[in-house]
Amino acid sequence: MNFQFFQKLLLTAGKTAFLLFCCNAFAEPYWITGGTLIDGTGAEQRPNPGILINEGNIVSLGNPGSLPEDAREINAKGKWLLPGLYDLHAHITFKLAGARDLEDDVINALRSERFLERYQEIGVTVVRDVASRYHVGYSLKRAQRDGLIGGARLYVSGPLITTTGGHATEFQPLIPPIWAVEADGPWEFRKRVREAAKLGADLIKTTTPYTLEELSAAVEEAHLWKLRLTAHLGGAQDPYHTSGRIAVDAGVDSMEHLYPFGDDAVYRDMVKKNINLVPTIGYHLRELDGEYTYPPDYLAKHLGHTYEGMVERFRRMHELGVKFAVGTDSNAKDLPTIDKIYLQELEGFTLGGLTHMEVIQGATLIGAETMGLDGEAGSIEVGKWGDVILLDSDPLESLEALVNPSLVMQNGEIVFRKNPQ
Repeated sequence: MNFQFFQKLLLTAGKTAFLLFCCNAFAEPYWITGGTLIDGTGAEQRPNPGILINEGNIVSLGNPGSLPEDAREINAKGKWLLPGLYDLHAHITFKLAGARDLEDDVINALRSERFLERYQEIGVTVVRDVASRYHVGYSLKRAQRDGLIGGARLYVSGPLITTTGGHATEFQPLIPPIWAVEADGPWEFRKRVREAAKLGADLIKTTTPYTLEELSAAVEEAHLWKLRLTAHLGGAQDPYHTSGRIAVDAGVDSMEHLYPFGDDAVYRDMVKKNINLVPTIGYHLRELDGEYTYPPDYLAKHLGHTYEGMVERFRRMHELGVKFAVGTDSNAKDLPTIDKIYLQELEGFTLGGLTHMEVIQGATLIGAETMGLDGEAGSIEVGKWGDVILLDSDPLESLEALVNPSLVMQNGEIVFRKNPQ
């Protein structure tokens, strides 16, 4: 198979972006002119000064002096330009098998690839999977880095770490958990972190219940491997709502969910320690509508989790300065409707008092910051990744514009165009 045929085959299959992702082999310069720029930093929107993207990165904003001879122009007149979006709480491999369901790792991986491609179509260029089926997440990541599959950039925790009987073991309690590994005591937590690091985890995810000693050991071990740790807060396995205080004192890097987990003192300490929250408010709205494991009356009685209480917590954290990143808590069944799921999450942020500009920050730069990527991604600034989306209408007027891009660039290459020419 010669190189030209191989390149044509990849283009036909829509896989070019993944070779670009791992080695930038086919990237060409792009010069984006016209339109209105919302750069992700929270700065006011302004006329696009001109964006030059080369070798996968933004190399200039404004007049570059001279363009590369092979630069392709994208005329964004009448469009809004933003950084690629983030989903920091996804479970693309999560699917509970039903009766006579022949789900296996291969089918799961194939579906997950399609999920990542679908994310690109709604403008999401980075997905953080925070609990993978067995080793499927690790394998998907390696396949993507090797240019074999495509879609939004995937960052994985592998199976999450919990205690015996902890969250994620309740789905199938009579068999070893599919999406989690169990550990009891500080040294078992350390071992699980080391196993994840060995297998290629990008981050560590823990869930309740955990003691301060256990979570502190996991955080310390994760940081030794230069991995971030995010902690699930609250829920059925946190009946006394102590997980927030434990997580803050243990020094986690970020937190997940809006269950009851603490008080103003915890929220203030989150701000002091730069611990961002991924609230997954859209998930909670669906949960409180009875779509998931526990009915709403159980949530209210046993967890103290109600719509009114959740919104009040969200608003209070916002008042005190907690920063929020977008994460949907999506799973395999959400693949066909991920645009609606993502939009629900964006719109849910406004219940916490966030403006549309703050929501955009949560979906871009704060997402990158929460992952430790803000020095290289998350905003349209010189030196950062060439992840750019073009919208047909102003997202400051309607957040729905964000999930309906007309063009998506990832790593400096067009990976989706609504109306291919």
